[in-house]
Amino acid sequence: MSPTVDVGLSSRVDERILLAIALIAASTLLFAACDVGAKFIQPEASAEKIAWWRNLVYVIVAVPFALRREGRAVFRPRHLWLNILRGLAAICGTILFLLGLQHQQIPDATAISFVSPVFVMALSIVFLGEVVGTRRWLSALVGFSGVLIIVQPGTSSFHYASIFTLVAAFVGAFSTILTRKAARDSAETMMVWTSLIGLSVATVLVWPEIFQTSWHEFVFGMAGGLFFAIGQVCCVFAYRMAPASLLAPFSYLQMISATAVSFVVWGIVPGLTTTVGASLIVASGLYSLHRERMRARHRRAVPEL
Repeated sequence: MSPTVDVGLSSRVDERILLAIALIAASTLLFAACDVGAKFIQPEASAEKIAWWRNLVYVIVAVPFALRREGRAVFRPRHLWLNILRGLAAICGTILFLLGLQHQQIPDATAISFVSPVFVMALSIVFLGEVVGTRRWLSALVGFSGVLIIVQPGTSSFHYASIFTLVAAFVGAFSTILTRKAARDSAETMMVWTSLIGLSVATVLVWPEIFQTSWHEFVFGMAGGLFFAIGQVCCVFAYRMAPASLLAPFSYLQMISATAVSFVVWGIVPGLTTTVGASLIVASGLYSLHRERMRARHRRAVPEL
């Protein structure tokens, strides 16, 4: 292969990686905007109703998107029960997060939700049989200490809503474990089943409320759902263009997006405890990603010995 072809190929790869990073960055802004939409209608809509709006639009976007890319195969997953369980976990996690968001600022709730990798690490021992070393446990403790700094249990600053957000992070971690176990199914298949199960559960929970919707709720509910759905699609495209290990650290940009959006809309600036706690959570998460990358590199190298 000539040097010219090598350079051209390398340039195209670099462009795909940059585009993937841009899509992840855009998704973090979209998810933050989605939470802003939820904040605007919380006085008139329950957490379950907001989750219903998100999943309604998610179905409208995800199903045609998945059918176009994968065809009717998306309705025949290889791991049916894992996809059903994942969908139930996703809707439960969404509702719990929204319950916490009712009494928390978006940057605080977002920061707490990013402790999810700590729970993933612990659950991977039980469900995936992974071995976790001392350094990763110490990293997990650092991340969890960041959560405690933000939540401040035992002080007058503590609010029970933090518990909802923390449990939502745990449920999200369980959903991640299910995603790994159902790895043979495509991202499009998981999107379809997650959205359909989420909409079905939410519809049962809020059926009487559906017919009591104001124009204000309709506009912000649909907008929030659209931001959420497009953010998910951005993630699907991004992870097809670049390795997950490369893109995962950029998901932490959502903390910056949440802070920026909250400042623009409400003029909110995170306090010292949120800033310190979020920094510890990010440091813990990035170190865990680094260790995971090292482990993956080691696994690839073993057969060559």
